[in-house]
Amino acid sequence: MPLRLALLDLDHTLLAADSNQLWMSHLLGHGLISNAEVAAHEAYVDDYARGRLDFAALQAFRHRIDDSIAPEPLRAHRERFAGAELLPAIAADAPALVADLQAQGFETLIVSATRETLVWPVARALGIAQVIGADSNPGLAWPCFGAGKVRHVEDWLARRGQSLAGLAESRFYSDSHNDLPLLEAVDRPCAVDPDPVLAQVAAARGWPVISLRGALVTSA
Repeated sequence: MPLRLALLDLDHTLLAADSNQLWMSHLLGHGLISNAEVAAHEAYVDDYARGRLDFAALQAFRHRIDDSIAPEPLRAHRERFAGAELLPAIAADAPALVADLQAQGFETLIVSATRETLVWPVARALGIAQVIGADSNPGLAWPCFGAGKVRHVEDWLARRGQSLAGLAESRFYSDSHNDLPLLEAVDRPCAVDPDPVLAQVAAARGWPVISLRGALVTSA
């Protein structure tokens, strides 16, 4: 039976923050990384906002940071971080959106350029059983970023004998203009607390624009 599928971005969408920036701040606060490393990460964040991110370089940087910490302390910090800093950043109305989509019969799936270790705690807290993260399928030749998100979703669907074009209905909720390829690939794109570029595109195309931080912007 064809799926009704609702895809959801993580950072600045389901979260009212960026999980990776929160993680870097946590590591800095515990003396595990330097101010220079935080500044280097922020440079990548700026490139992301400008639409010129070298995603492979960012991934390598984030892996180097985590690999610099011994496995057991890293695990302990991830657990502490999830409870104290990550889950409190879930946007106020995100649980209601997810619950409403599931009540309507949508299967919900987080699709994020963030690694699974930061995605799964949020997914579990929201009752979302499926995740595609930056490291979910390393065998694919394209990153789970930009147009690559479409390829990752299509690969996930193909393993279930389905495709985006064959779904009964598809939606994608995102804040970022970097997600335009996947927003354009679904039946119903929705801009969530959008960045300025996505806000302009959504207004021009008549896409619904919502906030999960307690204030509805527009609806369609």
